[in-house]
Amino acid sequence: MLHHAFAHPWMLWSLAALPVLVALDLGSARRRQRTLAWLGDRASREVQLAARRSGRWLGGLCWFLGFWGLGVGMAGPQWGRDWDQSAAPGRDLVVVLDCSRSMLAETPSRLERARQALLDLADAVEQRGGHRLALVLFAGKPRLACPLTHDYDHFRSQLDNLETVAQGSGLGPPPGEKSGTRLGQALSLAATCDDPRFADTRDILLLSDGDDPAHDAEWREGARVARALGIRVHTVGIGDPNTASIIRLDSGPLQYDGRLVYTRLQEAPLREIAEMTDGIYTSARTRTLPLGSYYLHAIESLPERAVSTDVLPVYRQRYAWFLAPALGFLILSTFLGEGLRKVVK
Repeated sequence: MLHHAFAHPWMLWSLAALPVLVALDLGSARRRQRTLAWLGDRASREVQLAARRSGRWLGGLCWFLGFWGLGVGMAGPQWGRDWDQSAAPGRDLVVVLDCSRSMLAETPSRLERARQALLDLADAVEQRGGHRLALVLFAGKPRLACPLTHDYDHFRSQLDNLETVAQGSGLGPPPGEKSGTRLGQALSLAATCDDPRFADTRDILLLSDGDDPAHDAEWREGARVARALGIRVHTVGIGDPNTASIIRLDSGPLQYDGRLVYTRLQEAPLREIAEMTDGIYTSARTRTLPLGSYYLHAIESLPERAVSTDVLPVYRQRYAWFLAPALGFLILSTFLGEGLRKVVK
């Protein structure tokens, strides 16, 4: 991927100026040749032009290579891994994201606001370093979309196309099982997919509207599993608890038995899950939560895991390989120009 090959890939756009500069320089050279054509006799003129051409192409090549090296060097080329660097200590966080159809209600949708909050979380955790993230998606059944990892790009990539996931059948209930939003199954999967070696350094973060059409309190079993394993479940309520909203699908508003289906944020189960597991409930409601700063602040005083088997070592920075030769070429192009002027004189 481009952002792996370069630390600042946007700087590569500076190379687009090179063809323009080359074209301007060639135009200037033609104008100088026309000027020289009016000066001196033909023999002396040919000597001057020959001297200028030989030095000009060499100086121009050095100039071009110098500016090309500067552009590539400023983009921060990087390759090769530094396997000797150890990861910063951190905690493990399994994010459990509700992808049921009720999360498509409101504008922007509850699911989109959750996605933006999780992108903020990934950015903050990556900047801090050390923490591992995992992602469980659920509706009628749960699915582990991203196992615990330091690869934050992979975590972010799993957040793409969530609305397509919510409208599809990939998270629908297995044949013969009761339909509903299976919060409990998702929490059980999140609790058991964690690393058992670090029981004191793990958390679950649940983002949901708490709206389960089955109304069977199935979520309590998942909360009991997390509590038995000593895992805190922090919950975030997304949606408007006061105003019911229709659920808009690509095919139109969701209906059941010919009637529109309405949904609103149900905070009670989310509060109880947090209370049962000594977690924290946060009511995001209709705003996008700055989840990164919220999570880092909540866990800053808690124990941290000191070792991990999936550390992703940093890429080795190679910008010096380009910047040093680039400066050399630019200096050489200047000396070539000075030497050429002395020869012509």
